[in-house]
Amino acid sequence: MIDLVSLARPWKPKRQGSLRNRIIVNSIIILLVLVIATSYTAFASFDLARSVELLFRNSISMEELRATLRETQESLTGYLSAKNSESLKDFIRTSTSLSNMELRLNKENKLDDVFLLEKDLAFLVDSYLVSAEGAVQAKRGRNVTQYVSLYEEARQTASLIEFLSTKMDTIHLGQSLKGFSSYKANISLALVSNAVLLLAAFLLSIALIARYSYTITEPLARLSVAAEAVGRGEYDHPLPPYENEDEIRTLHDAFVNMQDSIQKAFAELTRKAELERSLMEERMRVLTYQHRLKDAELLALQTQINPHFLYNTLSAGWQLALAEGNEKTAEFLEKLAAFIRYALKPSTRFVLVSEEIECVRQYIWLLKLRFGERYRFRIEVQDEALGNETPALVLQPLVENAIAHGLRDIEDGGDVIVSARMEGETIRLSVSDSGKGMAKDDILRALSAADPEDTTPQRGIGLHNVVRRVALATGGLGKVEIESEPGHGTRITIVLPVGKPI
Repeated sequence: MIDLVSLARPWKPKRQGSLRNRIIVNSIIILLVLVIATSYTAFASFDLARSVELLFRNSISMEELRATLRETQESLTGYLSAKNSESLKDFIRTSTSLSNMELRLNKENKLDDVFLLEKDLAFLVDSYLVSAEGAVQAKRGRNVTQYVSLYEEARQTASLIEFLSTKMDTIHLGQSLKGFSSYKANISLALVSNAVLLLAAFLLSIALIARYSYTITEPLARLSVAAEAVGRGEYDHPLPPYENEDEIRTLHDAFVNMQDSIQKAFAELTRKAELERSLMEERMRVLTYQHRLKDAELLALQTQINPHFLYNTLSAGWQLALAEGNEKTAEFLEKLAAFIRYALKPSTRFVLVSEEIECVRQYIWLLKLRFGERYRFRIEVQDEALGNETPALVLQPLVENAIAHGLRDIEDGGDVIVSARMEGETIRLSVSDSGKGMAKDDILRALSAADPEDTTPQRGIGLHNVVRRVALATGGLGKVEIESEPGHGTRITIVLPVGKPI
């Protein structure tokens, strides 16, 4: 990059600060006028603001309390009537907010009717929360008589809270209006005074601004015209001299020197830009990124996890924790953790068939935990196949695909068979299901993923993903076969050469 400053001829900077000082003084005068005018307006409006704030603050506080109380009562009613977990969460959230509001209420004996009412209100809110939480605990303990009684107490207490808070609103409104009425008598004089002061400040500010605007903007306008000329390539455009010794003079002299330096630098920049363009074209011709892109795609595909599967299995674990003892839950979490570790461990591209089969066993255990005996699974493995290598995480997505797409809509479930066997110099890993089958167009679309030029967008770990990873990992030596007939199930077979491909 060309350093324009180094190419410029030496020049002596002029005295700095005069223009800046004039602008500062001018701004201070304008600000003082505006401060004087607005200060009176601010002080005159302060009393009005306090009256308006007092008028609305207490009313808003009581309205928020009533709104939170209604939300709490609705969520309590929803939970007691349907024992819905969402209603319970809403009750906990709103009752916590209501409790926080109760803490801000007065609880001391004071010689003021409003404070005494506020103390009674705090007592009622506390009683309501005790009854409501007791009803929830009784409901969870299935004590019908107790939670019905406590719910009725909570409902009656809520009605009293509504009545008392409304009464306090009325008292607050009366007190606020008295204070506002005393200020209203003087508001006209304050408005007229404010208007006069603001008008005077505006006129004086306009006069001061007009005084300095021409002095500052006229030489800058000449510089702007010269800059536009330079932008059009007229590097020798004449610039009238500037006599004042200030920042604009410094800018003027710097611009003149820049005109000279640009002419010298332009030729050099053009030559270097042409050279860099030639080098870039040559680099683009000799570099290829196809192999790196395939490696990156393989790594990304092997580290993906289907978020729906994680969500479903974790939901099953949560439900199991509520319904069963700790030992069963521990077993569930142990198998889930083992499966996730397998899926997320650093990608070595290939694993043993025995590891892949163990991953499928863990996944089937999780499926049975979720669906019970709705689906029937069978694993058929030849011992000779276990010691060979396979791309990681290719069977589990096919089992998931069989459940999610093949058997999901069949009421009585169905069968899923996972097999691994040797056939000559190849390993055949297959997943069969007795589901609804696949259409020919779907089969062709899935198998098209083996084409390295395929750019069909896909998400998640599915059939398309497995086909693509097998093709990439084996350098095209492996393949996926799909046998299916609508209504008569599907068999997906992964055919791999014996031994890890290079």
